[in-house]
Amino acid sequence: MNKIAYGTPFSETATHATAAVASHAAVAGKTYYVTDIAVSSDKAGAICLVKQGTTTIFQLQIVASFFAKTFDVPLKATTGALVSVEIDGTSACKANLSGFEL
Repeated sequence: MNKIAYGTPFSETATHATAAVASHAAVAGKTYYVTDIAVSSDKAGAICLVKQGTTTIFQLQIVASFFAKTFDVPLKATTGALVSVEIDGTSACKANLSGFEL
């Protein structure tokens, strides 16, 4: 089954020197499902966090300059919570987030 065969798809992106945060704003009554993330950083051992509001729901340390993941089972956020992916860097980092809302 296609993960985005229902609901409304969203995609967010961000670029920054030391901390890129791509987020999809909270909407009352909406539940977000994160299906894919992609991050890049010039910092060795950069930390990638996926959050619902301020709560981390997935994290990892990237060992290469780029990391992408498609979640076989989408990460479900609490209804009404913002979702975001963030990555740190020293002078260049990018964050991308996509999924769907119900």
